[in-house]
Amino acid sequence: MSAPVVTPAAAPKTPSPPPPPPRIPLDFLDAPSQRLYAAAVIGALQVYKLTNALQQYWEGGASVTSLLKWQCVDWAWILILPWLRIPWLEVLRSRKIILFSICAFFNGLLFLFIPPSDPSSTTYHNTHLDGHAYLLGQHTVRLSPISTAQINPAHLSFCLAPPHNEVLIPILMNNSIPTSIRYSVSALGSKSPKFNHTLNAKEIAKLEKQWQEQYGHVLAASSSRTHSGGELEDADPYDDEYENDEWDFGKAAASGGKGPAKRMQDVLDAQASAERARHLTQSQHQFYTRPLESTQSIRHISVTRPGVVRLEGMRASNGNVRVAGSDVVVVSCPTVRFEDVEGPEAPKKQECAGAMKEMRIVAEGVAPLRLKWHKEINGKRESRTAEGLEGNPDATNLPLSQNVTVPITVSLSALGRHRYVIDSVEDGVGNSFSPSLAPQEGSTFRTVEVIRKSSVAFRNCDSTHSIDLLKGESIDLAVSLEQGAEGQMKADVIQSIEIQYVPPPNWSGAAPWIQKIKAKNGPTAKEMQIPARQPGTYTILSAQGVECSSDVLNPETCKVVQPPEPSADVELRPLTDQCSGDVGVRASLVLHGTPPFTVFYTEKRGRNRAAEKKRTVQSARDEIILQPDSSGQYTYEFTHIVDDKYRSKIPLTGPGRSITQVVHPRASAEFVRSHQGMGRQALSSCSGNEVKVDVDLRGTPPWALEFQVGDTMQTIKDIVKPRSSVTFKIPEGIDAEGGLFQIDLVSVVDANGCKEALNVHGISVNVQRVLPTVKFYSSDGIHRTTTLQGENAILPLRLTGEGPWKVQYRRAGDPSSVRTENVNSQNSELRVSEKGTYELTEVQDKRCAGSVVPQEGTWDVDWVPKPTVQFSPSAGLLAKNDSIMRPAVCEGIDDFAEVRLTGRAPYQISYFLSGRDGQEERLTFNSVQATARLQLRTAKAGHFAYRLTSVGDASYPPQIEPAAANILRGQYLEQNILSRPTAYFKSPDRLLYCLGDAFEAKSHHGNEGLIILNGLPPFMLRLSIKNFATNEVAQETVNVSGHEWKVALPSYRFTSMGATLVTIDTVTDSSSCSEATVDPSKRSIWADVAETAAIVPFDSKIDYCIGDPVSFQLEGTPPWTVKYSLNRHTQEVQAKHSKFTRIPDSPGRLKILSIAHQQNMCKKVVDDIEVTVHPIPTGSVSSGQSREDIIREGDQATITFVLSGTPPFTFTYQRTELPSAKRSHHALKVLETHTVSGFTSSTYSIYSAQEGTWTITFIADKFCRFPPTPPDGTVASSYK
Repeated sequence: MSAPVVTPAAAPKTPSPPPPPPRIPLDFLDAPSQRLYAAAVIGALQVYKLTNALQQYWEGGASVTSLLKWQCVDWAWILILPWLRIPWLEVLRSRKIILFSICAFFNGLLFLFIPPSDPSSTTYHNTHLDGHAYLLGQHTVRLSPISTAQINPAHLSFCLAPPHNEVLIPILMNNSIPTSIRYSVSALGSKSPKFNHTLNAKEIAKLEKQWQEQYGHVLAASSSRTHSGGELEDADPYDDEYENDEWDFGKAAASGGKGPAKRMQDVLDAQASAERARHLTQSQHQFYTRPLESTQSIRHISVTRPGVVRLEGMRASNGNVRVAGSDVVVVSCPTVRFEDVEGPEAPKKQECAGAMKEMRIVAEGVAPLRLKWHKEINGKRESRTAEGLEGNPDATNLPLSQNVTVPITVSLSALGRHRYVIDSVEDGVGNSFSPSLAPQEGSTFRTVEVIRKSSVAFRNCDSTHSIDLLKGESIDLAVSLEQGAEGQMKADVIQSIEIQYVPPPNWSGAAPWIQKIKAKNGPTAKEMQIPARQPGTYTILSAQGVECSSDVLNPETCKVVQPPEPSADVELRPLTDQCSGDVGVRASLVLHGTPPFTVFYTEKRGRNRAAEKKRTVQSARDEIILQPDSSGQYTYEFTHIVDDKYRSKIPLTGPGRSITQVVHPRASAEFVRSHQGMGRQALSSCSGNEVKVDVDLRGTPPWALEFQVGDTMQTIKDIVKPRSSVTFKIPEGIDAEGGLFQIDLVSVVDANGCKEALNVHGISVNVQRVLPTVKFYSSDGIHRTTTLQGENAILPLRLTGEGPWKVQYRRAGDPSSVRTENVNSQNSELRVSEKGTYELTEVQDKRCAGSVVPQEGTWDVDWVPKPTVQFSPSAGLLAKNDSIMRPAVCEGIDDFAEVRLTGRAPYQISYFLSGRDGQEERLTFNSVQATARLQLRTAKAGHFAYRLTSVGDASYPPQIEPAAANILRGQYLEQNILSRPTAYFKSPDRLLYCLGDAFEAKSHHGNEGLIILNGLPPFMLRLSIKNFATNEVAQETVNVSGHEWKVALPSYRFTSMGATLVTIDTVTDSSSCSEATVDPSKRSIWADVAETAAIVPFDSKIDYCIGDPVSFQLEGTPPWTVKYSLNRHTQEVQAKHSKFTRIPDSPGRLKILSIAHQQNMCKKVVDDIEVTVHPIPTGSVSSGQSREDIIREGDQATITFVLSGTPPFTFTYQRTELPSAKRSHHALKVLETHTVSGFTSSTYSIYSAQEGTWTITFIADKFCRFPPTPPDGTVASSYK
């Protein structure tokens, strides 16, 4: 056991002193203001620095002096800022260094590394000369190294895996091609035998071919390695530090970050390579993808049994090879798999939530083992690791394989998919095995689907709600199922339900039972049916799903009851009359069951077929009175009953359910009612001396009826029909004058002689002898009305009779215009909307039809005429399109057009005005006279059209819709408004001319000097030209045929420099209209007269080199346009600055051809400026190639330098050390340097027996040198 770790108690903290206050007191300037001012000063310095850098950039060169100056400025504010102690702007010592480094980096970019450039250049701007184009080639001399071999240089681990049980152990070769390899394999164990092996060249080549077949894809990932043998040409010198190389592949992979490792990972991810690459560990990947030296190669030896492998010796074509490396231990590869668990503890592919199961993982390998696995629950992953696994802790220290079983308890509480995956196993000697490269269900991973438990419960039945089971029937009890699921977590599927039945007490129809019922509705069913054939209590004891038992939810018990069948106690008693005898039956009912009840009974008369009738009863008792309307033998029998539970008829049993009797109904009579309602009926008689009424009779025919008509009694005998018509004479007095009399039923006598007094409502008869009449009424006797069109005309009526009345009328000449109006007053009226003659045809009051009064039955309706409007013929000439053409007028001159009107003043006229834009505008004007004046639109020039659309007068308002207006011919008027001529300059831009130029347009495009003329061409312009230098004014007159004209006065020449003002004095066109007013600022334009541009060289040099800036001074007004040629290629560029610089990139003659300024004006031809551009001299070693010579000690190598250019030459060459793997990121050390001057030949050779790389670093000829002299005057010592 390790000793406990004792942690010393922490020392008490001393309070830190408060920070010093800011240099500038906060009460004088608060902290935010101090930060703002500091940031503003620092920002201003950086902006000024950028401005300085851009200025030097435009001036064509970098500056070391500016760099040093700004480094000092940045270091100053970095030191001053913390000294001020501004809150939140404190700068620590480490941050000062970081700030200074950042500033130094950006200062270097601004003032050194940005190449100088001429913003005026558009063709030649390359100031950086590529050294590889002028200093070419190198010559490397190496000494022949010694040969070595090292087994397993990366200390890789190896294990034997079936089915091949073979490993290939690498041997790193240096400067050697092996012809034989000797190695030994010692079996594991202290007294194990040792086996020696020797491989010849053929066997070595066979093993390399085998390695290529198994792992050739690894070689494809790195094209810079050599794995097979071959001639070792151009070998690098032997590295003495190779013997101590630890091959730290982990660090090499982390620092290198090259593509081969990533490409190898991509290969492993491919399905086709997964099986071949499953024996290559990460360390082996790193080893085989590590770049090798050109003298290195790899060979392999084969081992097929566990043991300790040692490299004993090796021979090569150049002698013995020095061997190195420690022993290699080869063991059996570790394996891991899931082991099946017997019994109920083993998990199935589907399990219900809440289950606890067990899994086992069996790992085999050299202890101690390290096992990794993970579980995924609905995509959420949890990793597990078990370390130090040993099957036999007392075993020896020999690397022998052991079996270890790891139990895993599985808690299946979360719903969803549970996946258990073995990730890897690693043995005690570093070998690992990852089953994920070849996953296999059950062996390397296992999946369990955790589902919800299903549940069952009775539906629509619980302790408070029972189910009724009718006698002789069976029902199905609904059981609610919660199983399976769509769109949510899956649930178990119910297979069967166990039901217990207990009969009610004292029930002998069935015995208790327990039964298991299978579910047959499928996994998606929401319920199942349990058949119930007997009353009692049904209980769900349990339910079984496919995977586990289901939950039984409430309600789990359902009570089934059997309601009793309905029955009735019937008592039938005859109804008797003293005179008629039996007249009907009284039935008293006592009902048993669940109300409401429906009682069925039959009624049979004589030999007729019995008719079934029914009566609905809401309570347990009822009484029914059965009285037929006619006499005869009747049999009544009560047959069936239905209640609320039993919907089918239940036969009634027992005595007293039927009765047979001869019925003699009591005599009765009443008038047939003509309408619904109570009280005495009313009857009218308009003509004749008789009245007919209908009577309904009941009893035994024939009958005798006694009536009272007015004051007299009348008897009518021998009436045999149950409904008969009876005719009465109207009393004489009433028949002559009209009036009201009554008819009442007094009594009725049937065939049995039984007399019954009647107490029914009688009939009132209204005898009318004066018929109703109708006529039109007019106080003046004139039946005529005039109204506005669209308004209703009122026709007064006069009626006689008793209201209400129905009046029928029509419009003469229109048979379809017959109308009927219901009126209630004798002084009513008719409302009509159409004009014409209206005739009254019929009238009827409340009782009788009447007649129309002669000569008073017609009425005439007329309309008031609508107003009209049209243009007067004096408004213009009538064209063929019915438009009136008004004579044209000038813009701004008032004009009117006369309009004629008919109707009743005042008038309101609406019209549409369409102008030159084509859009119509609705306008209105008023008039009180029959002739009106329409104000025409003359404010703007163009073609205007007027269209009269509507008119309204005192009677008719103006119509909104134009189609409804009453417009006569002459509703259109058109007129042209002539525009006044105008002339103005389209653009105020000043015109540019050179001294002595004629006043002509410089370009036919653009708006400079363009005059816009409006009006009717042709135009005549009068211009004045004032020269402010001489104060002279010239007058010019020009005739223009179009609407645009560019100032072109070839007769006028500019004789002095300065400003000239050109003004438009007047303009006239072919119309008679006067000139319109124009903005005075557009009536004139300025012309500037400038001098001629010039260009002069900055210095007197005439010889330049490629890349040298050739500068010129420009004179005149910017921008300038410079035209030049280089090697007969002409270029024209614009320059905005007075310094014009070209940087040629090819040899030849640079000549200035012309110069112009002020937007390519005042061009001057130049013929005396010309310079010569010379090529850069070049120097090459080994004909510009990279050559490598391997010599033995005592030999010499020849190094040849080739020079090109204009002699004499001066060049410098040097020898540097050879590169090595240990110093790949460091600059090579220069071992020696030589300079040759005044050399006139083109070839120079030297001899050397020393190792190193020879290169040329500097060359100069008669005119040029490379590297060139920097702009700041410093001399470059070398160029790489």
